[in-house]
Amino acid sequence: MLIQFILLLIIIVIVFWLVVKFRSGHINGWQFTVWLGIWLVASAAIINPSWTNSLANVVGVGRGADLVFYVAIVTLFYGIFKLLLRIENLEKQLTQFVREQTINEHKEE
Repeated sequence: MLIQFILLLIIIVIVFWLVVKFRSGHINGWQFTVWLGIWLVASAAIINPSWTNSLANVVGVGRGADLVFYVAIVTLFYGIFKLLLRIENLEKQLTQFVREQTINEHKEE
């Protein structure tokens, strides 16, 4: 019971931070909605852990905690993959920009 209280308190702080970021324009409405949905589902799973057990049984996983763990790992790996692709794209754009700037500076001399 104590862990549920602590986790819900952390989620409340995260959602508050999310609202602040949305109102200040750091994230758009789509990002806000997705993240709010994720935190609401997490809250529901924390409040009613038997929900994850039922879902785990439907998909053939032994325990709800295992299902949450598997989904989290796959999601994190996907997120890391997407971030790496974005970083590589930004590196290519930066390299192209620097090359163009260097060429333009050299032409002006």
